[in-house]
Amino acid sequence: MTATRLSELRIDLTAADGNQSYELFQNFRLGIAPSYTLHIEHGTGTAGDSHGLSNSNNNDFATFDEDNVNRCAVRYHGGWWYGSCAFANLNGEYGTPGHISSYSNGEGGFTYREFQLLRMLRESFMMFRRV
Repeated sequence: MTATRLSELRIDLTAADGNQSYELFQNFRLGIAPSYTLHIEHGTGTAGDSHGLSNSNNNDFATFDEDNVNRCAVRYHGGWWYGSCAFANLNGEYGTPGHISSYSNGEGGFTYREFQLLRMLRESFMMFRRV
């Protein structure tokens, strides 16, 4: 749905205390199967992106059984575009919102570092549209 035409991606995030934030990414697209390579520019919004999703630009989608580069999907129990492992991990293991992720470096849970550091989020939405 995004491989042939440029789209924009918006992520909405909600913290444990109800605090909400968003980030908008222009020129978003995913490569074709089987790698579903993420192509994304730096985001703008209130969630922050210096340690966010754009760090995963040009990375393939990794899963437990298809993670040949850095084994982050295995270590962090999720399928995602792990760039520097998990600055953003919106498919990470869901834990108690507001608690610090219990993984070795805290990045394995349902987190978005720039927004809530290593505290688990309550919810997220990822939406895209063609531009």
